[in-house]
Amino acid sequence: MNKTSFLLGVHSHQPIDNFDRVVLEAIAKSYRPFFATLNEFPDFKFSAHFGGWLLEFIQKRDGELFALMRNMSERGQIEWFGGGFYEPILASIPSYDRKAQIDKLSDFLEKNFGQRPSGLWLTERVWDASIVGDLVDCGIQYAIIDDYHLLCAGVGKEALNGWYLTENGGKTIGLFPISQPLRYQAPFWEYRVVADNIAKIGGAAILFDDGEKFGSWPGTYEWVYEKKWLENFLEAVLANESIVTASYKDYKDQNAPLGLVYPPEVSYAEMGEWSLNAADAIRLENVKNRLDEEERIFVRGATWKNFLVKYEESARIHRRALALSKQNPRNNDEFQESLLKAQCNDCLWHGIFGGLYLPSLRDTAWRYLIAAENALNPKSGFYYEDWNLDGYLEARIVTDSFIAEFEPKGAALTGLYMRSARFNLLNTLTRRKEAYHSKIKKKEINENASEGIKTIHNESNLCADEKALRHLVADRYVRGGFIDHLIDGEFDLEGFFSQRFSEAETLANVVYKTESGKEEARFSTSLVQKSYQIGKNAISSIVTIQSGGRYAQEHNFHFADLAQTTINGKSAIEESVFGAAKKMELFDPYLNLTIALKADRYFVALSHPLYTVSQSESGVDLTCQGVAIALDFGVIGAKTAIAVTLEITEERQ
Repeated sequence: MNKTSFLLGVHSHQPIDNFDRVVLEAIAKSYRPFFATLNEFPDFKFSAHFGGWLLEFIQKRDGELFALMRNMSERGQIEWFGGGFYEPILASIPSYDRKAQIDKLSDFLEKNFGQRPSGLWLTERVWDASIVGDLVDCGIQYAIIDDYHLLCAGVGKEALNGWYLTENGGKTIGLFPISQPLRYQAPFWEYRVVADNIAKIGGAAILFDDGEKFGSWPGTYEWVYEKKWLENFLEAVLANESIVTASYKDYKDQNAPLGLVYPPEVSYAEMGEWSLNAADAIRLENVKNRLDEEERIFVRGATWKNFLVKYEESARIHRRALALSKQNPRNNDEFQESLLKAQCNDCLWHGIFGGLYLPSLRDTAWRYLIAAENALNPKSGFYYEDWNLDGYLEARIVTDSFIAEFEPKGAALTGLYMRSARFNLLNTLTRRKEAYHSKIKKKEINENASEGIKTIHNESNLCADEKALRHLVADRYVRGGFIDHLIDGEFDLEGFFSQRFSEAETLANVVYKTESGKEEARFSTSLVQKSYQIGKNAISSIVTIQSGGRYAQEHNFHFADLAQTTINGKSAIEESVFGAAKKMELFDPYLNLTIALKADRYFVALSHPLYTVSQSESGVDLTCQGVAIALDFGVIGAKTAIAVTLEITEERQ
């Protein structure tokens, strides 16, 4: 009788420097009970991949669990998979960094569990053939992908129960395709049904999925452990004479590949849809709804890298890391560690989980990018280069206390890095329309039709209260500092908040010409000339508008805790209008600094907290991203020059 080899793997990951309470809860609800349950079934072989940062956290904070992992490894029950230590998207980082990430995790696993991994967990299953050579050079023999990758390459559904070879430049590597049906069934369906379905597959039944599914996802702890789904499932699998559990390594060594394949540059199907802009994602969904299941395989969204186009904030993090990687001195451990940590993928994209929408994740990435920059000890001065790789010249101003970055689009300030605090005060997020926003508005709830419990793969609980619904606003431009508005008509707080004010020309979306200078950075269009100078702990700007009209200048700031931040002594979390003045102050007690905006003429200031509405595994999240401030200078004449200074005072602890 031909038996099915069940290849079970779990991938567990936490964003770098995630809140202790979050990681400890995941350990308590997912990782510890999962390994404790498997420990009672020593004949049940399985595979595991844990991000390196998470393994270090467990080693420091839960020595008992770490020892259990080691004991189960020593008796041959666990095959450990490698990958990038800090969970980067391997295809998105340079070759040197890619190898460093893989080798760092392999070294850790070999030191602590006695295994140098042959298999690799591909972060978010983002496949690109360009990584094959580096994987082989790092001793990796096979990687995990989705069955979707092979379906897109023309492999039939009936031929997904084994492993394949692929090559690039003459170097070969094995590929194991995860079964999407099993990924959606376990642990949500009744355990007997899942076990029976595994037995029917024949060859290899491949399941490698999030460890957090087993306890951390909504409703799963009670289902998986208290109601003993996992225990019952393991017993059912071992009792089924048609199933044998195996490691990926053993299966590969004992079974020939099913063929040679060349998967396209792709991740799992949902990822390609998420990386599209909202309008295209909705169009894609409509097209797929008109096709049958077999035809849908050949209609897919964009690649993972399209997130770097969809979200400018993601691109800035990614390209800052690329620019730093080019400067890698190779002998600076502080720089190397900081750069590798900054490459963690979580803050660069958004799907079901918060990702880019979570300020803490972006703060962490910027903290390590700034730390890497500090380790290089850059000289003060004005620098110009196309760091964004978009064909336009950006400007950077380096001082001992901060680094300021300006982009020619809108001639705006897009980064303000406080070097000692390692904090980016411009790390806010633009409000965008997402494809799922229409479902939130309609308050649609999709129930999971399968027997068992709900899975987040079905859009459920997309309900929002009135406050969240009010904040479903899409901005017309990317948030930043020193943004110019030449307003046509009225301008009030509600119009500023809702983006319903009218502009004679949307200057924020105009690409200015960059003129490099050693004493100032200059940007110009036929309508506006703009320059930036540096004073002591200050950025000064002079804007000259050639035509008359109502002029306002916008500034957006990001703080770790806006609720504790004040504007002229008033809570920044409130929507406010401030009377005519030439100066206003923001105080951030978290960083213990004061930001002053000063002008050479009177302005009326409007401010509102900046919230985004996004979906998450638990439903709808309303997240505070920062504060938006508009300095309304009223009607000005033609060829009027306005000077505004942003001054920062840091109080030493």
